[in-house]
Amino acid sequence: MRGRYDQFGEAGVGSSAASEGGGGFGGGQQVDLSDIFSDFFGGGGGGGMGGGGRGRQRQGPVAGDDLRFDLEIDFDKAVFGGKQKINIRHKETCGTCKGDGVKPGSSVKTCSSCRGAGVVMQVTRTPLGNFQTQQACPSCRGEGKMVDEYCGTCSGQGIEQKSKDITISIPPGVEDGNKLRVRGEGDAGAKGAPAGDLYIFLKVKKDTRFRREGPEIYSEVAISYVNAILGSTEKVDTVDGVVDIKVPAGTQPGQVMRIKNKGAPRLGNKDVRGDHFVTVNIQIPKRLSDKERKLVEQLREV
Repeated sequence: MRGRYDQFGEAGVGSSAASEGGGGFGGGQQVDLSDIFSDFFGGGGGGGMGGGGRGRQRQGPVAGDDLRFDLEIDFDKAVFGGKQKINIRHKETCGTCKGDGVKPGSSVKTCSSCRGAGVVMQVTRTPLGNFQTQQACPSCRGEGKMVDEYCGTCSGQGIEQKSKDITISIPPGVEDGNKLRVRGEGDAGAKGAPAGDLYIFLKVKKDTRFRREGPEIYSEVAISYVNAILGSTEKVDTVDGVVDIKVPAGTQPGQVMRIKNKGAPRLGNKDVRGDHFVTVNIQIPKRLSDKERKLVEQLREV
């Protein structure tokens, strides 16, 4: 932790990405500043300038990072949901050593330098007094144990990078910018620690026929000026297919008509759906035949 913080700052303790080109999830992991100061000043509740506090014990395994995957889905799948197969790259527990980093059959002993603590203390004399620090044991690399031979598959890390296909369930009613959480599909933790989670950020493709705002869907239909005057039955595309709507006589340009329960399901309650709103555009011809002109003129004189 200290080395990553020294080199990269807060970005050094962030998360990685499961999809190519994806950024780290959220704002990175939360950093406990007390751990950082303990690394520098010896920690353990009082081991500082002239202090003789207890040495800090080895920390347990750190959980794996959460990952982010950016996924683009079709408009219809966002409305009705469905299954989606994706390929991710993440760290998994090494299959050879089962995560402990030790080559199968190799012996493991308690480190004699640190007596299993994983850290060693160092006292420096200064004009202000004794300055006590602690650092990872160089003999056992902070593990507290000595291994005859580490696993060659994962180089003793206990984890390895792998590609994996998983199938996720997209609930009905999701929208652009929603995110899904898949537990345990982030990076595996070191030395048997639990894996992080996979967060899938959704981007919904545009549909030239529809526009969506929450559960409500909007579209347009073009009708002739004659049908607007006299009324008609028009066919309209919806997410459920083509339906007939009745256009009343005297319909005005831009008039909006509602088709109940033909919108998208509400997220978390697929049985409740929004409405579909249709804006009526009236087509005015730029040219008329002689017969059409006479009829319109007669209409004007009525």
